[in-house]
Amino acid sequence: MAKKDFINQIIDLQRAAFENYFSTMVMLQDQTEKLFRPFVDNVPGISDEGKTFIDQWNTRYKKCRDDFKKTIDNGYSRFEAFFDYNAMLRFQEQNEEMFKEFIRQANWLPDDFRKATQELTALYENNRDLFKKYVETNVNHVENFSAPADNPDKKTKQQK
Repeated sequence: MAKKDFINQIIDLQRAAFENYFSTMVMLQDQTEKLFRPFVDNVPGISDEGKTFIDQWNTRYKKCRDDFKKTIDNGYSRFEAFFDYNAMLRFQEQNEEMFKEFIRQANWLPDDFRKATQELTALYENNRDLFKKYVETNVNHVENFSAPADNPDKKTKQQK
């Protein structure tokens, strides 16, 4: 499975879980409002001003709830854009080209600065390779996380 597809599946799973949670929450809140409305309308101790306040409070609450939903949806869109693998690759390639161009001009730099730049370059390249290896290892580990159904579960000492 391609890493981009894997990341998209994770995002879709999280989005679906949130959508289910949010729609359930909205349904429960709307049902509560329907149950509470006759109580507010029929209790003689609540004045018209109190009823107006409750209606305004309810309207404001729904607006804030909708704003929250829009913010979460916007966050998912940004999250998908951040993990757009092609955009990340282009960004990385552009940074490497800028860095290489800087290194090519290192001959014009003073000796001590050029030496520090070369050490920085070696450190960058070494850590970049280590980080790539780490990501590849862990992403592949997550992709292969689910065990095949035909493998029997091993019982731990506590289960025996």
